[in-house]
Amino acid sequence: MGGTLHVAAMPFPTPQGTQAAVRAMLDVLAGIGRPTHLLCYARGAAPIEPAFELHRVRDLPGRDRFRSGPSLRKVAEDALLARALRGLRGRLAPDAVVAHHVEAAAACVAARVRPFVFVAHTDLGPELPTYAPRALAGVLSRAGNAVDRALSAKARAVAAIAPALRDVLEERTGREVRYLPVPWPVPPAAGTDERLAARARLSLSDADDVLLYAGNLDAYQGWELVVDALAVVATRRPRAKLLVATASDPEPLLSRARERGLVERVRLASLAGEAERRAVHAAADVALVPRRTPGGLPIKLLDALARGVPTVCAARATAGLDLRGAAMIATDDDADALASGALITLGAPDAARELGARGRAYVVIDHAPERFVAAFDSLL
Repeated sequence: MGGTLHVAAMPFPTPQGTQAAVRAMLDVLAGIGRPTHLLCYARGAAPIEPAFELHRVRDLPGRDRFRSGPSLRKVAEDALLARALRGLRGRLAPDAVVAHHVEAAAACVAARVRPFVFVAHTDLGPELPTYAPRALAGVLSRAGNAVDRALSAKARAVAAIAPALRDVLEERTGREVRYLPVPWPVPPAAGTDERLAARARLSLSDADDVLLYAGNLDAYQGWELVVDALAVVATRRPRAKLLVATASDPEPLLSRARERGLVERVRLASLAGEAERRAVHAAADVALVPRRTPGGLPIKLLDALARGVPTVCAARATAGLDLRGAAMIATDDDADALASGALITLGAPDAARELGARGRAYVVIDHAPERFVAAFDSLL
């Protein structure tokens, strides 16, 4: 039958960055007429009618949490994935098998599917320790690095979705790693009426200064800095609000906000679908993108830039992208620096609009479908 069989050891779809990146890639390939298949876990967080062929493993009893990080349930689903992969590859006879992230690459190895292409979405060494007690950080970091080396050695070709991740993996594995830019759509800009409607829906007024954090609340994100930045901004901007759009349990963030006397300034929103994503970005004055651990590409960064929201991100969150002034870059792990960027943006509306326009222009060029397809074809 030909085409490409993509393997992703994850629930799909969910409002998480890796899933969104995979879907964006497959939508582009299917949209230009390439036979494209995805094998993933049995469940997703929402219904989907994709342009590509979707294949799921056998379902397991129990409740999905749709969160990042390891779990016993995921170990069982990974075993089912490897088993399903053997049969599906034989039935489809694809021209190439593409494994997204380490669990999918491990499934290819377990299923003895060779050759396969390994697309890295994050650096496992720094991220893995964030899901465990600090005492285990050294052991887990070394284990994550060893997994990356082992899987890269088994793959026919290796790619990374961020330049910084490419450079790290090349140094760690001693082999060539290609940069595979994530294609990202650029929707129409939100107008004044849409902004006002979105704010009313989210219990925000037109006079509020709205900081946006859109993403999960896992430890590697460094979301605590956003709450701390709000505390600084609020001293200068009395109507400052923090809009948190997430599918994660918000209680840890709300608890931190309560400790700082800020909980009344926090608004929660969903990221369940495009309508919700569009609303939270339309309501925002500035998007904040922190990052505690290096490695992956924050899809929230691409999304904010593509929607024309002025963006302040930590240096680590740029993932090595050449943004060329498309966002304000703040010092890593520095809430004051994030707050300073937000205050500059809030205090200069004309400059903020120019910053938002540069963000959209950057995504149009650097994350164009054509650029992704060219890199993908070269990889294969």
